[in-house]
Amino acid sequence: MKKIGIITYHSAYNYGSVLQAYATQYAVKKLGYDSEIINYRMKEQRKSYALYRMNCGMKSLLKDLMQFPVQDKRKQRVEKFEFFINTKLSLSKECSDLDEIEKIWNDYPIIISGSDQIWNKHSLEMEHNDIKFMYPYLLKGYSGKKVSYASSIANMSDQELEMILFDIKKFDYIAMRELESAKKMTNILDRKIEAVVDPTFLLRKEEWIDNMNIQESKDKDKYILYYSLGGIQPLKENTTVLRKIAQSKGLKIKIVTPFAYIKMDDEIIEMHPEIGPEEFLELIYNARMVVTNSYHGTILAVNLNKDVYSLCENFGSEFRKTDILKRIGLEDRIIYDINSLYNDYEKINYSKVNAVLEFLINNSYGYLKGALANAQGK
Repeated sequence: MKKIGIITYHSAYNYGSVLQAYATQYAVKKLGYDSEIINYRMKEQRKSYALYRMNCGMKSLLKDLMQFPVQDKRKQRVEKFEFFINTKLSLSKECSDLDEIEKIWNDYPIIISGSDQIWNKHSLEMEHNDIKFMYPYLLKGYSGKKVSYASSIANMSDQELEMILFDIKKFDYIAMRELESAKKMTNILDRKIEAVVDPTFLLRKEEWIDNMNIQESKDKDKYILYYSLGGIQPLKENTTVLRKIAQSKGLKIKIVTPFAYIKMDDEIIEMHPEIGPEEFLELIYNARMVVTNSYHGTILAVNLNKDVYSLCENFGSEFRKTDILKRIGLEDRIIYDINSLYNDYEKINYSKVNAVLEFLINNSYGYLKGALANAQGK
């Protein structure tokens, strides 16, 4: 059989994006299929992840300018992402728009669209761009079998969904990443829509460790990892609280925050603007505790069985985070005020969590296996 195509956010300089793309391709391979990620790299996405974002408003540009002192380390990060994308993913030739994609995608008898926020107008990639840039992820004009896996509409309104429903209805198989989204789309489309887990869960902990060559570091369990997608003000406020917690427990703090920088490296705090995807996983693996406002930061920490707290700070991903944490019985790890960590810190009992996850993972593999087999005509 010819290779299956996959189209997703695979080339953003975002840990979750590249790791979910890797995981999707890995899962497809485990099911016995060769695949190729359609290397759609729109110019607008490149601008959204540039060192200095000129098209995302003055606020974003000012944030980037404040990171000038670590410009060289940020360049290292970009190089590491590019290396990961080009060595860990099997890619088609590069395409920058729908016209170029249409020249190659009929080579694929089946295309998987997903995962990630590919159908969300409010994702970083789409927020400042016309809806037409979503067309490749909607497989608009593609004549083969269309399979959706863990596609996310996140917090799209009904009015916004109307703009893309015509194309979604043409999918042969649809599975949403969030349970509430699956229920919503079931009602809208009047057909059963599955809810599956994010593909990063399709690799178990041991597979991530082996595939990414994760090593146990000399400072294992000796630091708190704080991964933030927020700006400077929450970084300042949250770090003040975390510093006190770290000092009380004899720990250090390692900070990864792509969109903000404050010079604060000292005997307790280390800033890490330079790390790539594999190093990011290793930082999670070796941490005593993970505190993050990121969706993928949260679920990767869960997958690696770390004590994690998921901060809800109104950055748009709360619905996505709370959805999965409630499904696996970890809603008590959702925090709305970081000060609650003073009294709330305790270890997670992962035996029950992993049992629930295993059930959800097996169901998700079952959906993907069935969709691909049926699409192939087996």
